[in-house]
Amino acid sequence: MLGRVLHPLDRRQQSLLLTAMSFAGSQANELWQFLPDEDAVALQEKAQKLEEIPREKRVSLMVRELKGLMSFRAVKGLDGVEPSWLAAGFKGESPRVIAVVLAYLPSSLSRQIVSRLPENVQRSLPPREALKNVPMEVIKLVRSRFDQKFIVMPLERDLTDMGFDDVVLLTAKELIVLVRSIGADEIACAFLAVGKRALAEFLSKLAPEDGEELLAAVRRADVKDSMELKSAQAFLGKVLTAGPSPRGGGASGALPRAAANSSGMAFSNTEELFQKAGLYRLARAVSVADAVAIRQLVQRFPRAHGRLLLDYLERVRERELDHDGVLRLRDQILTALVNLSRRGKVDARYGSVDTRFEAR
Repeated sequence: MLGRVLHPLDRRQQSLLLTAMSFAGSQANELWQFLPDEDAVALQEKAQKLEEIPREKRVSLMVRELKGLMSFRAVKGLDGVEPSWLAAGFKGESPRVIAVVLAYLPSSLSRQIVSRLPENVQRSLPPREALKNVPMEVIKLVRSRFDQKFIVMPLERDLTDMGFDDVVLLTAKELIVLVRSIGADEIACAFLAVGKRALAEFLSKLAPEDGEELLAAVRRADVKDSMELKSAQAFLGKVLTAGPSPRGGGASGALPRAAANSSGMAFSNTEELFQKAGLYRLARAVSVADAVAIRQLVQRFPRAHGRLLLDYLERVRERELDHDGVLRLRDQILTALVNLSRRGKVDARYGSVDTRFEAR
């Protein structure tokens, strides 16, 4: 609920505001004078908004929001980064440098990274025994330099409740499942605007199971979430540039090589269509997040998906967004995650805890 009040403060400013208000109450206003002018003005304005909420309700809301922020304290480490990003991070590095970094990563992660390296690099990697005499100072320096290529990742935690920001805890496979599901919702919102005839024509080209999924998404879509006609036509014009394969796509969730390099949204099969539409929907939902949170989420995806997400985010930010609509969209994606969890498509824990909605 506080998401609308706290926007567009970054995570640091939100934590500072909520901590001061929770412990100092109305006296927190005396603290703003010690902050830089930019922070002071922003926090004072938001503090006034918070004080408009009745105290008995305000305190519990602030504590709950603060707990959510504190649970995302990040630590330096690469375990949470999807291996395709790590493999790409080794581009241009010598086999010996790569081997030094790999030697101090979990063996399962190292194997995944090595399998993604060019074959000539794999063959040139020295064995672990050859690294025994490398000074620890050198190892730390090499590892530190490599770590700096990536943003710090959030700590895993036991979920007692869940908000939209917790999407970053999903594995790469779970994120692909979620994106596939919300892709149908994004396409449905476009067809709400262009009409039933266009929808019927498109459904006739899909495999039966894909058509049923899209039709179900259209039926559950809220008319207030339908796109403007011109936006819908432009969106569908991009995603439908190439007709879908009658048999749909594969189940692996992998995007074609061209997808990572293409700025368009044309697709070669139904699976690719749903994934790209889902990434576009997710880009709209994270457009109000801070840079660190966005980068953390991007690094959880396979690199092809993550790069597309960043590309779509740039497009989304080129036009003015309805903030209330974005918060509603974040709630819808959170609901989709809960439903997927309860259907056994992703980890059961996401469907068994309380949800923190932002627009309700």
